[in-house]
Amino acid sequence: MSALFRGIYEHQLDDKNRMRIPAKFKKGLTGEDGTKTYSFTRGVNGCIYVFPDEVLDEVLDELSEEKLGESSKASLLFFSSIFSAEEDQQGRVVIPAKLREMAGIKKDVVTIGRGRRLEIWSAERYNAYIEGVDYDEEFKKLGI
Repeated sequence: MSALFRGIYEHQLDDKNRMRIPAKFKKGLTGEDGTKTYSFTRGVNGCIYVFPDEVLDEVLDELSEEKLGESSKASLLFFSSIFSAEEDQQGRVVIPAKLREMAGIKKDVVTIGRGRRLEIWSAERYNAYIEGVDYDEEFKKLGI
């Protein structure tokens, strides 16, 4: 079973648009052979998803069942926005420009653990998204 990510971290991109995945999340992004194998893809609500490659492969297997004559725009957009992460010697990774622009990320970012994936948000967009949310009402919708 893959790692379950949880928690929230606020940090910044450096001048070369690099960031470090928070250390608490790194272990869940490491493959069986010890190498970090994860990918970025377009998320919903203006965020970027980060999937361990083994989890992404499961998602892609499900999406690959789509019949050719029923091809959806959603799967087109999802498949075309997948980028493999490449860390430098110091463990920093560049968020692809296409995804950075889509997410409105300039400097301040928020990385959130959401179960089997991470989400990277522009701090400004994340704060606007959750502003005024009634936690109690939203929690009830989870049905737990």
